[in-house]
Amino acid sequence: MERGTRWHILQEVHRKGRVGVEDLARSLGVRPATIHHHLPKLEREGFIYTEEERHGQGRPRLVCSLTQQGQDLFPQGYRWLVQELLETIATLEGRERVELIFQEVGERLAARYRPRVEGKSMEGRVQAVAEVLTELGFETTQTRAEQGFCLCDENCPVLKIAERYPQVCAMEQRLISTLFACVTKTARCSRSPSGIRRCVPWNSG
Repeated sequence: MERGTRWHILQEVHRKGRVGVEDLARSLGVRPATIHHHLPKLEREGFIYTEEERHGQGRPRLVCSLTQQGQDLFPQGYRWLVQELLETIATLEGRERVELIFQEVGERLAARYRPRVEGKSMEGRVQAVAEVLTELGFETTQTRAEQGFCLCDENCPVLKIAERYPQVCAMEQRLISTLFACVTKTARCSRSPSGIRRCVPWNSG
């Protein structure tokens, strides 16, 4: 799906789970009429369903939720299985083996996505890397900063795993550095009040 208004609507509904049209429009910075314009197509495509909800007196409000097909557009969580596998590997073969596994995964990802950035300018690479990370579930945005470019992960699909295995963050950072073909650094890596982990790599070029 193209990353236009309809995609942003799906992202916001995914984040909030169930949201009214007015709140959705406010979150996206658009008019409610814009949301109403896109909802029928999203419903026809099977990504969203809407229902009226009475909220005190007055007209009922229209509330949006994702269908299962809509949920399938976003990375699914198999955290418990991954955690169990990592714990088993660490127990049987040591945490050093876990470290090697993450290094191998990072190298495989870099090899897979390197063609997406080859031959591009730095700005083109930033755009490509942001798209790759978004595909991996990080919902990455980009901005131009005084010291280079900034990528911000608005979602961390591996947050709980990274809390126990920080090698996950190192793996992502190595992937970014490899795709940029230069050294990047994490300027901030913390949890926002909403519980979303934010990693901001900077390119000094």
